[in-house]
Amino acid sequence: MKTLEQVLIDARGELPVLRKHGQSTLADAIEHLLDDVAEAGAPFLEWLSEGESCIRSDHAAEWLRRRFPQWERQGLARWHPRRANARQYLKVVVPLARNLDAVRADAAREAGRLAP
Repeated sequence: MKTLEQVLIDARGELPVLRKHGQSTLADAIEHLLDDVAEAGAPFLEWLSEGESCIRSDHAAEWLRRRFPQWERQGLARWHPRRANARQYLKVVVPLARNLDAVRADAAREAGRLAP
């Protein structure tokens, strides 16, 4: 079975073909639909590092690692494609104890406040 990410990539790859054959209106409509699907499906597309997952979930890395093999079989976790010993987890599977975006924004504000 294809991943959502691959389905979106494949569909976007067809857009130039439609445009080449004079179907720009149809291509634009499909592109809009794909954008909406990608936005709605963001938790199924965004990979978090183990550190980010720990912050988001408030669980220790060991907790995530115990679940990694099962989640990997389900397509919800993977080894980082460019860092062989780093685990990643799809955002959808990581429990939300803390809003990671809010933590990042707060850290950025604090860093700006402390900067000379």
